[in-house]
Amino acid sequence: MHTVDQIVSLLQQNDTFADAPEEILRDLASGMKERPVEAGTDLIEQGKKCGSLFAATEGDFGVFIDGESEPVAQLGRGRVFGEIGAVSGIKATATVRALSDGNVLEIPGPALHRAFAQSPKLAESVLRSLSRYLGAK
Repeated sequence: MHTVDQIVSLLQQNDTFADAPEEILRDLASGMKERPVEAGTDLIEQGKKCGSLFAATEGDFGVFIDGESEPVAQLGRGRVFGEIGAVSGIKATATVRALSDGNVLEIPGPALHRAFAQSPKLAESVLRSLSRYLGAK
């Protein structure tokens, strides 16, 4: 299990959370669920609603689109995924699968939205992250 300080440090290293005030990150960290994940487990399934944001703490995760057998991207420690579903509630645009055994931190959508209400800087940061992902300029 990671301590709140370790989780805050991990989140601060990610662009999605870098601008968030530390007290907001501490609140988020204290409510996160740490989950072990076995290789081959789908954390997010394309076409299904997820509603949670994940931060990888150990292991490698692949992003798969339209049933492809090779990932279009690989995510490792410190990477965040699931922003689209957690923010918007829409169905996932990709599947995220554990490529190895690992661990993730899960932030349920409602907790993330409460943090947005407390910190417009966090909301802006997550929206910037989404715009980069979606290719907006």
